[in-house]
Amino acid sequence: MPRTPSPPGQRRRTNADAPNYRTLPAEGVRGAAPKLPTRSPTWLKATRDWWQAIWASPMATVWLESDVPTLLRLADMIERQNRGKASAVLIGEIRQLEDRFGLSPLARRRLQWEIEQATADEEEAPRPTATGRRDRLRAVS
Repeated sequence: MPRTPSPPGQRRRTNADAPNYRTLPAEGVRGAAPKLPTRSPTWLKATRDWWQAIWASPMATVWLESDVPTLLRLADMIERQNRGKASAVLIGEIRQLEDRFGLSPLARRRLQWEIEQATADEEEAPRPTATGRRDRLRAVS
C-alpha cells in the first residue's frame, strides 16, 4: 500500500510537490441531517444518534446529494451491527464504507482532508506538563 502524503508543515522535502490537502471547517455542517427512511422495526436510538453525528461532522461538508443512498446503506449496516446481527464480512464492509467517507483519522489523511485548527482567538485548553524522567534531564557542559 502506498504511503499517505504528510500533512502540510510536516513534509521533510520542501522541494517536493505539496499534497493537495483540503481543509474542512471544524464546526461541521449546520442544519438538519437528511431523514432516515421509515422502517419496521424502527431505527435504534444508537443508529439515529450515529446518523446525526456524521451529518454534523466536518466530513459532511464535502459529501454530495448523490452520496446519501450509500450513506443510507451504511446506516442499515450500522443498524444490523447495533442489533447484534453483524457478521465479520458485514463489519469489514462497514469499515470500508466508513473509510470511503472519511469517517476515521487514517481515511481523512488518505483523502487529504484536514480539519481546521482552532484560531488564536479561541480559548486554548491548558497543555499537560511532562512528567517522569524527562523533567530531570538537563544540559551538561
